[in-house]
Amino acid sequence: MSHIDPEKVAAIIRTVAEDEILSRFGALGSSDIIEKRPGNAGNLVTTADIEAEKILIRELQISFPGTVAIGEETIENDPSIIGALDGEAPVWLIDPVDGTSNFAAGKEPFAVLVSLIIKRETILGLIYSPMTNEMAIGSKGEGAFCNGKSMRVASPVSLEKSFGSAHASAWGREYRDIVRPKFDNFGKMVNYHCAGFDFLRLACGDKHFSLYRTLHPWDHAAGVLLHKEAGGYSALLNGDFYSGADKVYGLLSTPDKEYWNSINAYLRPH
Repeated sequence: MSHIDPEKVAAIIRTVAEDEILSRFGALGSSDIIEKRPGNAGNLVTTADIEAEKILIRELQISFPGTVAIGEETIENDPSIIGALDGEAPVWLIDPVDGTSNFAAGKEPFAVLVSLIIKRETILGLIYSPMTNEMAIGSKGEGAFCNGKSMRVASPVSLEKSFGSAHASAWGREYRDIVRPKFDNFGKMVNYHCAGFDFLRLACGDKHFSLYRTLHPWDHAAGVLLHKEAGGYSALLNGDFYSGADKVYGLLSTPDKEYWNSINAYLRPH
């Protein structure tokens, strides 16, 4: 969309991150951290998530008339809202604090993710890491840039030199104990517990691959586009294209298709 200025979107994100997220980092009280489902301490929401999402929705819709804005927390409260992705209006999809478990514990990394989707196709993706001050912008067909500098994925290396991350249950929990020991043969493995920061590292060329299990559009739409525009290759484990706008399982992101095939073949349990 020619009337969407990515830098204007970035400015909105920076302001909201400063006012609603960074101001609360390391200062949350017990009442500021809520389990989305009682007894599930791994699925949290904080006042920072809630307030940041409200303001991002408001500011994006005001700044770009004719668009609709939805976010992870509003979708959590009313799952039918995700149906906006099937409408005619362009949709801003927001994850106000990706890596909430880190944020709630006063740890890094965490990120703000915003994507613009038209008829289930992601055309713009932004990832902002407030603690490292990295603002990455990927526009369909126009490349990816971090703080104004062009982003490029890492060059492929041998498996034993690869730096990556992987979810051992990507093919299903029943294969977890078969897949996990294979991780020992890679050069380095890490889990940031933050998809946005992970995609930043992939698109910047700092790591080689990531294997994700559960894909939520608000977690992965911006990153998949950013990674692609930085020269990378992502596909579902069956080889199908991932639009970024669906909840599915199993995504592998690598520097190119040949490398994708080698990682997929090595880790596949059957």
